[in-house]
Amino acid sequence: MLTDLLIRIALAGALSGLIGLERQLRAKEAGLRTHILVGMGSAMFMIVSKYGFDDILNIEHVGLDPSRIAAQVVSGMGFLGAGTIIIQKQVVKGLTTAAGLWVTAAIGLVIGSGMYQIGIYGTLMTLIVLEVFRQLSNRLIGHHHILTAHLIPESVPLVLVALQKMRIRPTQLSVSQKDEAGKQCELTLGITLSPKQHADEICASLMSVNGILKIKIH
Repeated sequence: MLTDLLIRIALAGALSGLIGLERQLRAKEAGLRTHILVGMGSAMFMIVSKYGFDDILNIEHVGLDPSRIAAQVVSGMGFLGAGTIIIQKQVVKGLTTAAGLWVTAAIGLVIGSGMYQIGIYGTLMTLIVLEVFRQLSNRLIGHHHILTAHLIPESVPLVLVALQKMRIRPTQLSVSQKDEAGKQCELTLGITLSPKQHADEICASLMSVNGILKIKIH
């Protein structure tokens, strides 16, 4: 029995580590160690939930709901996931990583309960979604980027017109003042480039707009 429980914890950590490795290779907020800890922790919570109270179950009028701890793990992961979500200049980042942590917790709970096949299948499906679907999305839909430009305020409409001519629809636009005199401002917006469009070419085209001092697409 003990050996089986130890295998569950190790397997949960290994499967979770595969997801964490993919996230770390993408330089995301939560990487290998975080995912391993989440998976192992979830597995141990599930083990405690199922087997940790055997010594008191024989006491009269004592009952046990093994789903309560698992339910707390599901809700508690929301706090850890929220920590990976970054809102920077009105652009939200880290949602996929937060969802990955949530799935990792689920994998840990599944392995901790002894459902090995479901845990392995869930890990494979998660990796397919994170890697294969990412490539399909980039090839069929395009890449999402953040454009940041330092320019004079009068050039902001010119940048939007230039993007429109290139058939690029900006989102989450924000303008902030760069100096006290109001002669420079910073323009930040989200853009989605089709597979045929390249960030370097877009930057080169926008630099021809009068009043742009610096531009970066990342």
